[in-house]
Amino acid sequence: MSIEQALQLAAALNVPLYTTDLHMPVYRDGIVGRWKLMHGDFTLVRGYYSGLWGTWGLPALLRNANGDGTTWETWMSLSPYEMETQELGCRYARGHTVVMGLGMGWIAANIALNPAVQAVTVIERDPEVIDLFTQAQAFAGLPAEAIAKLRIVEADALHWQPNCPVDFLYADIWLHLEEPRAVDELRLMQANVQAKAIYFWGQELAIARLADGDPATLPAAIWSDAVRRIVDDNIALPLLLPEDFDYPALIAHIVKQRRQFQQGL
Repeated sequence: MSIEQALQLAAALNVPLYTTDLHMPVYRDGIVGRWKLMHGDFTLVRGYYSGLWGTWGLPALLRNANGDGTTWETWMSLSPYEMETQELGCRYARGHTVVMGLGMGWIAANIALNPAVQAVTVIERDPEVIDLFTQAQAFAGLPAEAIAKLRIVEADALHWQPNCPVDFLYADIWLHLEEPRAVDELRLMQANVQAKAIYFWGQELAIARLADGDPATLPAAIWSDAVRRIVDDNIALPLLLPEDFDYPALIAHIVKQRRQFQQGL
């Protein structure tokens, strides 16, 4: 299918074809060990906070689930949903940013493009993922000054310790959103990293799950207080809580979107 055909199909279905102002790397398909990188066909995907989109040709990282190459599970894809779950991480990163989990390198690339960032250290424990990513040449389309900021280190995110101060930590080492152990593992990372600010994958859903009350029924001011309280008193980590827009309202909206997705609406 060509891009023109994808646009025509999206128009026929009355959905927009997904676009973003963030950088979209160009990947080479390939297989290394248990991992495969490939591009998909036209699909309909709901965003993490936005609505329904048509997507075409988006790259995906798959893992061999059974060891014989017959069953592959999607570990990550550059779908609207996936990118929106990571977006705040690259928009608010600063200084020396550490990224736990290479994945497809999308967020690392966009963090490196952020002018507030001076250096990006990416921690990935699986050498096959690093090899596949290197073969895919996803950083090749970045300007030289962004590439110079990037460093990939083969190490375990739960044990790695930096040799210089860390200003911002982004963590995404989990297969599923709302992973029950995510906050505990984040604490292990922070004990070693001591970042000044943290954002992690699915943070909004984790905050909502731990907070008292339902954001759909609470008044906005009470919900906002609940968000701050759960971060300060329960999670007790320096999580990113943006001040330049109504972040608690975004959390409430994401929770609503998630419920609708789970109910097939």
